[in-house]
Amino acid sequence: MILLLYMAALRNRRLSLLGMFACLLVEIVLLNLLIAFNGAASNPFSAVLLIPLIMACVWLPHAGAVAIVGLSIAAQWTQWQFTHMDTNHALLAHAQGMLVSFTITSVLIMTVVFYLRHRLAQQEEKLHALREKQLRNEQLLAIGTAAAQLTHELATPTQAAQWLLEEGVEKTQPTPAWLSDLSAQLSHITHKLTQWRQVTDDVRHQRTVAVNARELASEIQHLMQLVRPEVAINWHIEAQLDTLKVNADRTLLPALSNVIVNACDAQKRVNDEPVSVSCSHKNNTLFIEIRNAGHTENLKQLGQRLLPSSKGHGAGAIISNATLEKFGGTLRWEHVNHEVITWITLPSSS
Repeated sequence: MILLLYMAALRNRRLSLLGMFACLLVEIVLLNLLIAFNGAASNPFSAVLLIPLIMACVWLPHAGAVAIVGLSIAAQWTQWQFTHMDTNHALLAHAQGMLVSFTITSVLIMTVVFYLRHRLAQQEEKLHALREKQLRNEQLLAIGTAAAQLTHELATPTQAAQWLLEEGVEKTQPTPAWLSDLSAQLSHITHKLTQWRQVTDDVRHQRTVAVNARELASEIQHLMQLVRPEVAINWHIEAQLDTLKVNADRTLLPALSNVIVNACDAQKRVNDEPVSVSCSHKNNTLFIEIRNAGHTENLKQLGQRLLPSSKGHGAGAIISNATLEKFGGTLRWEHVNHEVITWITLPSSS
């Protein structure tokens, strides 16, 4: 009651945990002294001591709550020393039964409240994870909408430019080298737009295939030689990957390569040492470990939300994380000894 009155007086100001513990401790001492001089263990109003015990279990940390419960039980059993022994045996047995009942009730209350607090904490964690996932999905939707709009707007001018280049090649004989290079680059853009349409079609129809892990690793190697030829990469690929397959669609390869590209870019900002990529399997799970030098801030939030910085917003990490989760995989980062370690797991298709 002292704690409740104190909190009511403070209104919007929150009392510290130490202050709560002190208020409950004073309240237990005062109530026990009051009961000790008014019948001691035989006083039927000793159950009022359960009120500060419940408040301690609800508001205090586990250690503080256990201390309050232990002090309450100990204080109740000291009431036996103040109980008059000249009363009849039935009253003494009743008083002793009240002490035992108080002890059992206190332990049960503490156990139930701790369990409810644990369940409530679990629900809060689930709600927090759900809010984070909803925010990430909203960001992905915005990114996907912008990408689809950009692709749609690029299709027409790209096709028109391709026709103009073809006409220029026909009218210019012999064809200049720069015009051939420009035509090749434009054909590459057209090919990428076609691949984008195929990817969106796979996603829309939820088409997946069993991809051989060894072939997937080889494709990643080939792609990295094209997109980051200036960065040295040490590859460690188990030969046993031939027996492992993962369910995926066309979005898996860009998701994995994007993570390695980010590692290569981070490595280049520090030194010219090679990036280490290891592919292995254990318990029907594909493990990919990427090690690069550097320090990335907010590693725990990377891949969960957009993180504005001078080097980007982490949109690629969000997309890669969402893609791997879609296939039952995981993506996480750790910072150990001036290295950023990226862990990727993908379950077997079996």
